[in-house]
Amino acid sequence: MKSFLSMPEDRRITHLALGKFDGMHLAHKELFKHLGESGAVLCIESGGELLTPDKELYCDKEMIFVEFSDIKEWNGAYFVKKLKEKFRALEKLVVGYDFCFGKNRAWNAEDLADLFGGEVIIVPEFCIKDQGVHSSVIKQAIKQGDVKNARALLGRYYHIQGRVVKGQNLGSTQLYATINIETSGYVLPQNGVYASFTKLQNRIYKSVCFVGHRLSTDGAFSIETHIIDDDFVAEDRISVDSVSICFIEKIRDNRTFSDLGELKSRIAKDISQAHYILDSVSLAFVEM
Repeated sequence: MKSFLSMPEDRRITHLALGKFDGMHLAHKELFKHLGESGAVLCIESGGELLTPDKELYCDKEMIFVEFSDIKEWNGAYFVKKLKEKFRALEKLVVGYDFCFGKNRAWNAEDLADLFGGEVIIVPEFCIKDQGVHSSVIKQAIKQGDVKNARALLGRYYHIQGRVVKGQNLGSTQLYATINIETSGYVLPQNGVYASFTKLQNRIYKSVCFVGHRLSTDGAFSIETHIIDDDFVAEDRISVDSVSICFIEKIRDNRTFSDLGELKSRIAKDISQAHYILDSVSLAFVEM
C-alpha cells in the first residue's frame, strides 16, 4: 500500500482522482474514465465499516492512500499545495460533484478548481434507474438484505472474507456441515439466509450462508456457510484458514425453530431454493 505522506516526489503522474472510493462502485468507475495512462487514484481512508477493504483489486490505476485523520486539520490551500509538491507533473484533478476537503469539509469541488489552477473535472452524480449510486446507499441496501440492489450499484456481487473459526459441531452431527467464519471491517448483510458462493482453496462453490444469531440453539452470532455442490469434498474444509462468501440473493429472515428437526427441514428447503437461484448465475460475474 503506497502512502501519500511518505512517498517521494512523483514526476510521472499527470492525472489524479480524489475521494474515499469505498466500494469501488460504478460511480467511482465513471471518475476513473477521465484518467489517462499516467493517471492515479488518491484514496482518503476514513476507517469504519467498509464495502471494499481491498480496493486495489478493482482499479487498474495506481492507488495511493492517506488516512483522513492525518490530513483533517489541513485547510484547502495547504491540501492543494501538498498535492502539487508530491505530484510535480500534475495537470488534472478528477472529483465527484459532492467532493469536499479541508478542515470541517469547508472546501468543495468548485473551490478545488480555484485553488488548483489547472484542469479540474467535476463528475456529476451517476444514477441507475434514477437512483444515485453512493456508498451509503449500497451499505443501506446490504444492511436491509437487498443484496441484489447492492450488486446493481456496485457492478458486482458483494462479498466478504473471513478467518475460519470453530463452530458448535451441531451441523456436522445433527444438521448440515458448515464452515464458520469470523470477520471484521466489512458491512454485514441483514440477518438471514442467503443463496451464495463460497471460495476456498481457489475454488468457488455454490452455498447457503447464514448470518445472524443462532436463535434455535445457543443464541450466539455467527456467519456460517454450507456448501451444496455435489463435487465438494467435506475434508477439504479442514485445512482452510480463510474463506470468501459472495451474497447472491436473500432467501429468508432469521427465525426460531421449535427443535432441530424443524430447523433441518427448513435448511433442506433453503438448499433447494439456493440451487434454483444459483443455477442461473454465471461464475464469470462472481468476483472474490
